[in-house]
Formats: sequence, C-alpha cells, structure tokens
Amino acid sequence: MRSLNPFGGSGGSGTASGYDLQELVTSAPVFGELVRAAGACQVPVSLSSQDRAARIEQAALVAIRRQGGEAAWNQYLQSVQPPPADPRRRGQDRAAWCGGKRLDIERADSFLAGAEGQRLAERADNARRALGQ
Repeated sequence: MRSLNPFGGSGGSGTASGYDLQELVTSAPVFGELVRAAGACQVPVSLSSQDRAARIEQAALVAIRRQGGEAAWNQYLQSVQPPPADPRRRGQDRAAWCGGKRLDIERADSFLAGAEGQRLAERADNARRALGQ
C-alpha cells in the first residue's frame, strides 16, 4: 500500500490556506483507492472521511486532466478501482483482497476524519478554486 501520509508530517509543503498540487496528486490515489475498497468490501467509512477524500480527489483530477488530458484522467480512475472479482472463485479472491485492505481502510478513515485530513481537504478546495473549478 502507498503511504497514507505520503507528504509527511502534518501536511508537507502546503499550508493551511495554500496548496501543493504534488501533495494532492500523491494523496488522491491513496484515499480514492481505499474509499472505493471500503465500498467493495463493505467496510464502513465515515461520511466526513468520504467527503474529504472526494474533495482531495476532485482537486487532483482537475490537475491530472490539465496535465495529461482525458487519457490521464481515465488512467487515474482505472488505477483506483478495486480488482474485478473472478466468478469462478466464488468470492474467495475478493474476500482475500478485502482482508488485506481492511487495516488500510481503517487508517485512511482515521486520517481523513482527523485534523490533518481536514487541513488536506481545505488545501484541496483552495487548489480547485485556484485552478478555476
């Protein structure tokens, strides 16, 4: 798994009112993947965490689309999807994958629900506004 806090410490080079696109582009796939995994694995995630993950991802997607166009946007969205379940395995593959994601989902939920998650979401909002979205 990618680090839940890939920008280190209490928010990297972004400030509470500023933003760092690299921070968002690095963080978004971590949280996007884990929130989607939570849904696929039926692991509860707080609404505030889901909202913050969506805000982070939305800002990152604006930057990704501007930098790489539609292909980069599609590639990002594909990269954060849970793997397809193999019907021949009768859910065993999905159960194994979910078992390996549970702790990461819980950590992401805790991070996003906390003060650092709030600050990261605020920086994402600032980035989105600065990018005209």
